[in-house]
Amino acid sequence: MPRGRHSLRALAATAALMLLAAAAAATTTPPAGTTAAHPPAPKPATTARPPATAKRGATAKPASKSAGAQKSPLQQAGDARAFEELGAYAQARDALRAVRGRVPPDADLELALALDEARSGQLDSAAARLWSPLLSKALADSVPKARRNAYPWQREGMWVNGRYDGWNWYIARARVEVAAALGRWDAALQAAHRAVELHERSGKERLVLAIAAGHTGDLASCEQAARDAARLDPTLPEAQYLVGLFEWRAGRRLAAQEAFRAAVALDSSYHPPAIALVRSRLPGVPTDTLPSEFLTGVRGMALLISSERPKREEFQQWDTPASIVKQEILPLPDSLKGKLTKLDLYLPIVVDPKGRAVLHEIPWSTEESLPDPLLSIVLRSLLNWRFNPALKNGQPRCAWATVQVGYQP
Repeated sequence: MPRGRHSLRALAATAALMLLAAAAAATTTPPAGTTAAHPPAPKPATTARPPATAKRGATAKPASKSAGAQKSPLQQAGDARAFEELGAYAQARDALRAVRGRVPPDADLELALALDEARSGQLDSAAARLWSPLLSKALADSVPKARRNAYPWQREGMWVNGRYDGWNWYIARARVEVAAALGRWDAALQAAHRAVELHERSGKERLVLAIAAGHTGDLASCEQAARDAARLDPTLPEAQYLVGLFEWRAGRRLAAQEAFRAAVALDSSYHPPAIALVRSRLPGVPTDTLPSEFLTGVRGMALLISSERPKREEFQQWDTPASIVKQEILPLPDSLKGKLTKLDLYLPIVVDPKGRAVLHEIPWSTEESLPDPLLSIVLRSLLNWRFNPALKNGQPRCAWATVQVGYQP
């Protein structure tokens, strides 16, 4: 291209789709020369798989004492991770409890156990663990930049080394979700503020904050956070719906209906904005109440305590990985030209069975490295991309993948 022209080179020339191994997705700057590939096969000693007959939600059969004694804590942790990758969270929970009794106190292990407890329905146990002194101390950890990444795929070693290796955003977000599920909205709001501090570029965190604030009666903060969420992340129908509710509440029905249409366009299976679009046209009808769900449908995969999967940190083996077939790039506005530096971003996304990018996770970044306007353009562009979906047993499935997004001024 002519010198001096700005372009989104990753959205056009450098976009490369790879299967997401969470270990790779957690690193925003992979080593030079890295190519898309499956993660290495797990070692039997650390990632022993559960029986092939194990079913999601099934109760684990107690192992014999002699069998348990033959495994190291690391091997037992590998069993727990394998159960998680089957969605057998009750079995993973029990396996992690066994590990917990054999290793020094470890905040990463406590967090993983709390998540599996919540995913298997033990919310009170998860809450007690998340608000324990050990995890409260980890939440206060300053966490250097190198650790502000997603938990990797093979993460069981982090559960048994007796120190905190993770990103404390996970603790804050888990607290929000568990407190909200228990109806403890004041605690949820406090944790939501901390989650925004730790991952301030994420529209999802602003959305979570908005809903928590609304349920504590702070409607001004709720509205501001909702508008921030819609601005930062134009792919979130829940944020558009919330904005529409506030427009409706203020008597701006046309603006409300525009927001509801935007939400429906993003996800036609998301019913609340479709219903609100009809109701807002009727005279004398009161505004809908605020939602209590943070993310709905396939976007529930991004919730830490939801059993919706696959989770980002899980390794999934596909017959055929997702592959990109269509790119539509939004042009860079004149207001950004000459103001941006080089961008090299590895963006984890979920490709649905119809070949659409329906969810993403923004890696930790700063305003200097990824300005808000450029972030919004990247995310809006993803809505127009189309993929061949991942195939498992010949059937299209939801799958995590990674796109490389680059910009060269």
